[in-house]
Amino acid sequence: MKRSVLWGTATFVILLFISGWAGYSRYEPEPPTLLLIVNRQTVEIKPGSYSLEKWGRVATADTFSAPTVDVRDASPIVVTSDEIKLKFDNEPVSVKFYLWEMETGKLIYTGYPLKLKESNLISGDYALEIRAKWENGYVLYNTRIIVDQDEE
Repeated sequence: MKRSVLWGTATFVILLFISGWAGYSRYEPEPPTLLLIVNRQTVEIKPGSYSLEKWGRVATADTFSAPTVDVRDASPIVVTSDEIKLKFDNEPVSVKFYLWEMETGKLIYTGYPLKLKESNLISGDYALEIRAKWENGYVLYNTRIIVDQDEE
């Protein structure tokens, strides 16, 4: 009787270890979700490039093209106010905005927060990259925006 209990317990522990290892070996950290809130509209922004580490596991993805190329076919978000809010699943340590002109690919703005009025940005079509860093890695989120300063 004692022997069968011992064998049963040992078998259970071994199976538990194997199933735990199988789950761990398939685990990949996922980038946090980012919601962009502008003009009382909420839009989910998909991650582009990222590198994240959790529990000794690493996940990476790279887009080898310019942000203007990545978002060229995306539906643009019309921005008519100076207020752009970000909502992450997990708050990052740092965030920085980058704006490129869609036509020329020229970088025209870097900073945080994104202040359209203060930067004297003209109305137009732009690629917006949001670079967020966490203690365990970074994520670059890209989207296309149309700045319409004439709406106000």
